[in-house]
Amino acid sequence: MNFALALLIVAIQPEAPIGIRYPAATEIFRCNFDASWDANFDGWPDRWTRRQGPGFPHYVEMTIQEDSNLGSDRCLEVRLDGGGAVAYSPPIPIGHRYSYVLEGRLKTSGLEHDRTFFSLTLLNEKQGRLERFTSEPVRDAAQWEKVRLGPVLPSSEDVCWAVIGLHLEPGERADLKGSASFSDLWLGRLPRMELELDRPHHLYHDCHRIQVVCTTSGFSEHNPTIRLLLEDALGNRVAEAKPPLQIQEEEDAEASLAGREGKETLPPMGKASWQPPAPGPGFYRLWASLESGETVVFRQSVALVIIQPDSVPVGGEFGWTFPRGTGPLDLHELRQLVTQAGVNWVKFPLWYDENTGDDEVARLIGFAERLSAQGIKLVGLLNEPPDSLRKRYESRGPLSAAEIFSPDPEVWYPSLELVMMRLATQVRWWQLGADDDTSYVGYSELSKKLRQVKTQLDRIGQDVNLGIGWGWMNRLPDTLDAPWRFVSLSSRPPLSSQELAAYLKITRRPNLDRWVVLEPLSAKQYPVRVRAEDLVRRMVSATIHGAEAVFVPDPFDPQCGLMSPDGTPGELLLPWRTTALMLAGAEYLGSIQLPGGSPNQVFAREGTVTMLVWNPRPTREILYLGETVKQVDLWSRSRAPEMIGDEHVIEVGPLPVFVTGLNLEVTRWRQAFSLAADRIPSVFGRQHPNAARMANRFRLGVAGSVRLVGPEIWSLSPSGAEFRLAEGEAFQFPFQMSLPYNATSGRHPVRAEFQIQADRLYRFSVYRTIEVGLGDVYLQCTTVLNGQGELEVEQWLINETSEPVSFRCELFAPDRRRLKIDAAAQGRSRDVQVYHLRDGKQLVGKTLWLRAAEIGGKRTLNYRFRAEP
Repeated sequence: MNFALALLIVAIQPEAPIGIRYPAATEIFRCNFDASWDANFDGWPDRWTRRQGPGFPHYVEMTIQEDSNLGSDRCLEVRLDGGGAVAYSPPIPIGHRYSYVLEGRLKTSGLEHDRTFFSLTLLNEKQGRLERFTSEPVRDAAQWEKVRLGPVLPSSEDVCWAVIGLHLEPGERADLKGSASFSDLWLGRLPRMELELDRPHHLYHDCHRIQVVCTTSGFSEHNPTIRLLLEDALGNRVAEAKPPLQIQEEEDAEASLAGREGKETLPPMGKASWQPPAPGPGFYRLWASLESGETVVFRQSVALVIIQPDSVPVGGEFGWTFPRGTGPLDLHELRQLVTQAGVNWVKFPLWYDENTGDDEVARLIGFAERLSAQGIKLVGLLNEPPDSLRKRYESRGPLSAAEIFSPDPEVWYPSLELVMMRLATQVRWWQLGADDDTSYVGYSELSKKLRQVKTQLDRIGQDVNLGIGWGWMNRLPDTLDAPWRFVSLSSRPPLSSQELAAYLKITRRPNLDRWVVLEPLSAKQYPVRVRAEDLVRRMVSATIHGAEAVFVPDPFDPQCGLMSPDGTPGELLLPWRTTALMLAGAEYLGSIQLPGGSPNQVFAREGTVTMLVWNPRPTREILYLGETVKQVDLWSRSRAPEMIGDEHVIEVGPLPVFVTGLNLEVTRWRQAFSLAADRIPSVFGRQHPNAARMANRFRLGVAGSVRLVGPEIWSLSPSGAEFRLAEGEAFQFPFQMSLPYNATSGRHPVRAEFQIQADRLYRFSVYRTIEVGLGDVYLQCTTVLNGQGELEVEQWLINETSEPVSFRCELFAPDRRRLKIDAAAQGRSRDVQVYHLRDGKQLVGKTLWLRAAEIGGKRTLNYRFRAEP
């Protein structure tokens, strides 16, 4: 095992009420601030300490108080008077072979800017700080709330002590008044478990086998059970095993811990290994459970991804922004990741000064060169000036782009000149500020200032492409002779796919590229299905409506990123990658009508056609699509669809899937086919003229035939025709439609069956619908069983014309006498009538027929429906 990552343990029962103690944990510390913690009655807990220094004045009151809502317990209360306050527990003995969970209760009053939270600080033998964990900050807690931190795993074998911290600290501003109370502090000890995978950052290719080693320690049972489970992105079980746990013998069974009384015996340690069957490309989560008998002590998980290596299409629009630089990965690892992530653009901070070492500069240059060699464009982010320049600004907080570049160039350009001298030939695109920096919105004399900046960059870069951040809700700046080439558009909250489409339609400007900042939904608020679908729909919307580039603003964001903060893959990495590889540089063709009515979007790139398809209900779409068709889900799992004769069976559901390998000429032929009339009046027993229209979309002349197929009781004459067409030539053949008196109104499918001889023989169908009834007068029905056991049929005659209409209506039910009612509706109104059928239960599930003949007119409305209880 060459690569290991320390991972947070996942709770055994994450849905369990937080009011109970963490399952299977052993208590090692508890404090409820009762009398035993205040032996000298001074109102301060014995052996606790308090933070001193700037921002934490001693005059802020922090004392033990009674609280009737806590029963017999008391609390430590902080009353603000400016500043903040922090209290620390006495050191608690711990060891590196365990994991720990901290629980406590807190309550606040009157806080506007300050926040409260718990911390757990781990110390070495000499009580030097090793690492610190903090809970989520709380501001509004009018009643007592339970807070849980962890479980956490010490990352160092030198850990000997833990200290609990109770914090009331200012935010961007400090509160002068308000209070916070803390109570019921509890620290529990759990066994420790770590998972090691044999690939860096858990990224596999399909040719590699997965090797996992589970190491556990701190368990009390002599020989506990380890259960390993592999699941896919949606939680479906892939494989499972119970490998034997090999207990390791200790050379020294006892270890003296300095500063503590006596000696402690080291807890046992064991290892179990497994090679789960490689299931092919996809996102997977590996779970490890430590079990004692039938009880699960706790579970831990780690994510991994298996990808099929693939080249990224040149000239694509999808990219990633790294606002803080490399983060958890070094430049070499980052380059390896982005070249397999479907990325054509990378935004990266490139501002350094004379204090930057030659080795680091050489690594940046090599990074830029290697990306360029693989067709990835590097955008230099000028969002964080080097320390030598930052000292020249009065602000000590984060600097916006407008603040950085507002002074004369002699302030900021000298340090940038070093960057441009080294990187100008590799980097042609530069952005002022991060993706969410909209400080130039409303900037006075914006064009003049940015022309000044561009002039300085062009001294070495020679006509660089300059861009700035902008808000979607702000009117775009005037682009006439503008010095900037692009704007990076963002908003909070992010735009939906529909909003993105609408804004892209109205923001087209000459000589201005619109770079969309696309932040995924938060993992805290949405399940993975929703997040994946939303991400894909917004990527597709940006592609369809002409965004020149689409960027994820921080792939390593813990809630909204595509990766985890430790550099391992997240649940959305593959939906992003799959969509980017499918759509990068593709042309949007529109959609095709499928026999099952599933919505879809079709794209073409270099002669290949891809369709994104979905349906709110599980549906099987059966039609011929091409010769090398594959169905690919959002996590890159692909399969060849089932075949029925020459036709493909595409399984469609609410989550979109890609279908690749569509025949381009057949697809375009389907799109070009139309009916002269797709709506006819509901007049039965007479002929309605119509015509089928088509055009040759093959790249050569063709000969063939077409046959029209409608509902079984319809008559189409003639039903077919033969044709011989040159490339691009159009063809139309007329036909007559005749509908019998029992034909129903509404939308009906019509199929055109083609046989075409081109470079070979093609057989395929095109699907359309014809609406019977002009949609101006129509029927609607609902059914219900009433209290008397009757089936009530409520009939609505809806008139959307300006003229009054009258119909004689007849309801036909199986094995029942027909019922008659006359209905009349004035212009733009509705008439409601109710039929009563005895013994209604006998009719539930059966089909009823409602026929309405116009009084004094030719229209007949037929409506069939199923009786529902």
